[in-house]
Amino acid sequence: MSIDFSNLKLERGSTPDSIQDKCFQLCRDYLGGVWLNVTIHDIEVTRLSGGLTNQLYYCAVNEDKRTNDDSNVPQEVAIRLYQDKHFSGSETGGNERLTDVIIAQIMSDKGLGPKIYGLFESGQIQKYYKHTCFRVDQQNDPNLVQELAQKLARVHSTSVPIKKFSNWILNYFHNFYSEANSRFDLKTLYEECNCETLKTHDLNTELEWLKKLIVETDSPVMFTHVDFRGSNIMVTETDGIVLCDFEYSCNDYRGFDFGTIFAEWGNTFGKHHGTFTDDHNIIPFIESYIEESVNIVGQDFARDERNSLKHIMKEVKVFSLVAYMFIILFTLRMDNAIISDMPFDKKKSMATPENIYKEYINHKTKFIKDNIFN
Repeated sequence: MSIDFSNLKLERGSTPDSIQDKCFQLCRDYLGGVWLNVTIHDIEVTRLSGGLTNQLYYCAVNEDKRTNDDSNVPQEVAIRLYQDKHFSGSETGGNERLTDVIIAQIMSDKGLGPKIYGLFESGQIQKYYKHTCFRVDQQNDPNLVQELAQKLARVHSTSVPIKKFSNWILNYFHNFYSEANSRFDLKTLYEECNCETLKTHDLNTELEWLKKLIVETDSPVMFTHVDFRGSNIMVTETDGIVLCDFEYSCNDYRGFDFGTIFAEWGNTFGKHHGTFTDDHNIIPFIESYIEESVNIVGQDFARDERNSLKHIMKEVKVFSLVAYMFIILFTLRMDNAIISDMPFDKKKSMATPENIYKEYINHKTKFIKDNIFN
């Protein structure tokens, strides 16, 4: 069973009955200006699709009530309301949103993430961007590829006052696999759902091999987006590329960002074609990334062998396997749907980890044949 994500509303949780009131009051409190001179009947609030963790709403003053008196007060915004995270990239002593506030403001100030207009306990008020996500058409645009690589170099060069190394990848691999085993009889599921790849290739053995490979790859630890995929890359109409959804970001192996974006490169959203993109599609990105990093950091960046084209190409491929494994384990442990319009049946859902694991094994086999890991 395959899921057509393009026909699903990517929304988490139901829309509160009081959302119009809540958004109106937030805009009055944090934006002021024109928002103080209109009534709740003079605004529009619409649920936005695309959030698998939080709820996102478009809030705007109606056209006939807009004013040119204060250009510093936005008259349309996006309001992000926090929901529980699926996992956390860093430990914050019980406040899982502490780092979100820090990171959101820094990324806003650097022009890398959405402009922040307001930060409150349960969410954020951000600039609303008309945009398209970074998909296959955008991947085929050399100028956008260069800009994206430059933006990632700037993200990676950012110093953020959070825990210096979270090691979330290895920790969550262990946790996700343990949760899957505690919730389900996996061997029985594999058998009943005809998951031939999961039956043939022991997942625990594969996890140990991959953990060892991650450490041996020696990917530099730095501030990392962690969820660096097309859905979180906005190609805006007015502000170029703007990155979003930094809520899982932390200091960790930078290779995870490379692997995550190239694991989906060339694939239609929600569908994998079973082949990994050719090196000639990856090289321009890496070259732009290196050039921008040298501009930011200086020649010391280029002198580090880990920043060579060859080494970063290795990171791309090693961490693409890591990105696949994350999806495999995340879906394997799932016992309910995270998308509002998607019915959940555990047996039917097993097609996802099985198909992604098959793709993982095929890519790993090719990478070994190409001598990538040596």
